[in-house]
Amino acid sequence: MSSKNNIINNFQNFFYKNFRNIIIVALLFTIIVIAFQSYTYFAIKDLKKTSINFFNSINLDSDTILELNKIKNKNNIFSTLSTLKLIQENNEKKNFSTSNELYKELIFTKKLDNLYKSSVAVHAAYTLINASYIENSLKYFDDLSNYIENISDEFENYFSIKKELEYLLLVTEIDLNKSIYKNDSKVIEIYNSIYNSDKITSSVKERVKKIHEFQIYK
Repeated sequence: MSSKNNIINNFQNFFYKNFRNIIIVALLFTIIVIAFQSYTYFAIKDLKKTSINFFNSINLDSDTILELNKIKNKNNIFSTLSTLKLIQENNEKKNFSTSNELYKELIFTKKLDNLYKSSVAVHAAYTLINASYIENSLKYFDDLSNYIENISDEFENYFSIKKELEYLLLVTEIDLNKSIYKNDSKVIEIYNSIYNSDKITSSVKERVKKIHEFQIYK
C-alpha cells in the first residue's frame, strides 16, 4: 500500500512541477490540430470552388478564357485541366504561338508524371508540326525538339511515336526549306531505322512508309 502511495505521490509531484510545461505542450498540440483542420477545410473549400468555376467556364460562353486563366494558376488538378482547355481553345483559333507557351508551361513547370508529360509532349509535337506547315515557319523547331526529347522511352507505344515524330520533324524541315528529300542522308537513315526495327509498331511503320514513298516519288 505504501509503495502504491509513493507512486501516486511521485506522479502528483511530477505533475505539479511540470504543470506549466504540460499545459504549453497541450496548448501547442491543440493549436496544431486546429490549424491542420482549418487548412484542410479551406483547401477542400478552395478546390470545390475551383471545380465549380472550371466546369462553369466550360459550359458558359462569356469570359471563358479569362476564367480559365485564373484557374490555371491554382495548384491543383483543375489547373492542368484549365491549361489543356486553353490549349484546345487556342489551337481551334490557330493561335499556335499562345498554344506553344501553354504547352511549355504544362510540360516544364507543372509536376506531371512521365506518362502524362509524355502524352502532352506528343500532342504538342504533332500540333506544332502541323502549325509549322500552316504558318510556313520553322520558329517552333527548337521547342519541338524539346517536346520530343520529353517523350519517355519507358512506355512502349510512346517509343514508336517518338521515333515517328523525330522522322516527321526532319521531313517538315526538308519541306519548309524546299530541300530534296532523297538527298538527305539523315532522314533516309532514320526512315530505315524505323522500318527495320522490331520495337516500332506496325501502324507507325505503315505511316512512315507512306510519307517516305510520297517524298521519294513526288
